[in-house]
Amino acid sequence: MNFTKKALLFTLTILIFGCDSNESGYSNKKPHKEREISTDRIENLPNQSQQTRVDIKENNTIITSNSIEDESSQRDIEERVNSSNIQNDIDSQTQTQIIEPYPRPTVSNSSTEIKEPQNIDTVENEQNIKSKFLKMCDQIVDKEFFEVCYSYDLKVAKAVIYRLEGDLVNELNIKERPDFYEEEQIPKEYRAEYSDYTHSGYDRGHLAPDASFDWSIESLEATYSLANIIPQIPEVNRYGWADLEQYVRDQAVELGYVDVINVIEYKDSPKRIGENQIAVSSGYYKILSNEDENYKECFYYKNEEPQSNNNNSVESHKVDCNSIR
Repeated sequence: MNFTKKALLFTLTILIFGCDSNESGYSNKKPHKEREISTDRIENLPNQSQQTRVDIKENNTIITSNSIEDESSQRDIEERVNSSNIQNDIDSQTQTQIIEPYPRPTVSNSSTEIKEPQNIDTVENEQNIKSKFLKMCDQIVDKEFFEVCYSYDLKVAKAVIYRLEGDLVNELNIKERPDFYEEEQIPKEYRAEYSDYTHSGYDRGHLAPDASFDWSIESLEATYSLANIIPQIPEVNRYGWADLEQYVRDQAVELGYVDVINVIEYKDSPKRIGENQIAVSSGYYKILSNEDENYKECFYYKNEEPQSNNNNSVESHKVDCNSIR
């Protein structure tokens, strides 16, 4: 009996205290925590569904009510606010920053120095001299390494112009010489042929010398065009004129380069040879210059048999450059 009473009392105690505990559980439930978010972040908050309301208190805090029941819901809202702010920042940068597919070059404000020739008058003078001896041509034959002023009537050159670079002299010294050939740039009826010189008593004399252009196969072959050849007395071609050509090469090495103009002199009614009746010159000039070194020399050789008692040195053939017409 005592045991039964004790059991009933214990059970009643559990029931009473258990109910109080549940009631206190409701009363002790923690309120939702308030989180501070700035007003501008609230303005960027996406629209919520009807089940979600966000109230703004006077102290700029957000509290959840009605459908927001727990702390995880608040975190979700705040993450959406942050995400919205980040997207707004990206959109703002995209609007203000112009992205170009290729970068624009940087333009310097500093002035760029344009180098001009040291002496413009000198350059113009050189061009005038060159044009002087090219203006009376029927055709200018460009052989890449030199230019030929060609006469259709005479069927030979009136002038040949080139620059001899000192560092190319003796570069290779190709020994094997190519064959002479007709110049295909010239119309057929005005060309000289190889046979025109045969048994004529004249050498096939170079104006742009082969020994000055033997630093490559192409440059050497260019000198064997018959447009670059004139009838020359053998003794002049092989000795006096050859000595002058060597002198020019020596000057090119010493000065760095030499500009050369060969001017051929013809009488009004020149002697003619060969089937094509090519003209024989009375003499020829060689004009040497280097404007950078203020250098200029001119020489003249008659196209005739030299007198045995005459001095035939290069110096003896030097003439006044102003006398050349």
